[in-house]
Amino acid sequence: MQDRKIINLSLPRALLFLGRAAALGIFLLFSACNPPDTVDKPAAELDVKIHVLDTEENPSDGKLPVVMQFFFGGKYVKLTGNATISCNGMPLQDQGLGYMGRVPLEPAGATYTFQHSRGGVNTTVTVTAPPRPVFTPPTVEGATIPRTNNLAIHYLAGTGKSVRGRASDETNSTDNSQDDDGIHEGLDVSGFNAGAGTLSLTREFEDPISGSGFHSVENKYSSNKRINITWQ
Repeated sequence: MQDRKIINLSLPRALLFLGRAAALGIFLLFSACNPPDTVDKPAAELDVKIHVLDTEENPSDGKLPVVMQFFFGGKYVKLTGNATISCNGMPLQDQGLGYMGRVPLEPAGATYTFQHSRGGVNTTVTVTAPPRPVFTPPTVEGATIPRTNNLAIHYLAGTGKSVRGRASDETNSTDNSQDDDGIHEGLDVSGFNAGAGTLSLTREFEDPISGSGFHSVENKYSSNKRINITWQ
């Protein structure tokens, strides 16, 4: 096996209320010792970070978690009460690490529109939902997979910053992130139980968005696909 780049992601526990998807990792800046400043600034002076966690294809409530953060002068900030934040018309509430909420899941090609409203001025930024990762043979839905110490998950390569591959049985799981190049290698599943299991891929996109009316916008989108397999 060729040497492959392994990418570690942080796991901030404060996002668990948004759903299990948050545990996949989202970079949020926060310090309990130094609470963020509260500012009253127009959108043109604010830097924005957005994260859409599209990590469950069929969530029980039909919704996914989203986060919108604001920065001023290079520091994470909260907004005064005369500013309201929403996504696709759903209010996002300040949860200490950003403005968060669960909004209806949109299909690939549809959009999530984030809006900052202040003093009668609305500033929006739109994020398009990408297609989910696509598994390719021999690692496809319903396949029987050997329990090896060097599992290779095959999929169609994409344009993500990374892809997190995960393998599970009823009691065990293992995962890591690698480059988005069509094959995820090296997971050790030799100690898994024979029988029912799952494979999942989460593609991480990180891209700037220009022309929004904000000072800058950085978008992070996590898109997941999971399949059922049988461990042999």
